[in-house]
Amino acid sequence: MPNSKVTLAKIKMIKMGLVPAMTGRQLSEMLESMTPEERRISKRKFRKVWRNFAKSDKKAAEFMGLGSAKPTIDQKRNRSTIISVEMVKSCQ
Repeated sequence: MPNSKVTLAKIKMIKMGLVPAMTGRQLSEMLESMTPEERRISKRKFRKVWRNFAKSDKKAAEFMGLGSAKPTIDQKRNRSTIISVEMVKSCQ
């Protein structure tokens, strides 16, 4: 059952135009395989998703560094982790 949730989450991420990565390594490899234009579009879509989520969840906003002029490496990593986890949770 857990694998099916991850698969459904990846499908949902693809439909949203996001890179369907669950780990940092997968994310790096997938981004490297894209053209610069595809990479730019995907990053913009991800930025829109994490900002909308952070605005709706004030606790997550702190961990994600919403409004921070220079986010830390941890905050950047938290963004992808929290969005990935939320995608899996939303696939019931």
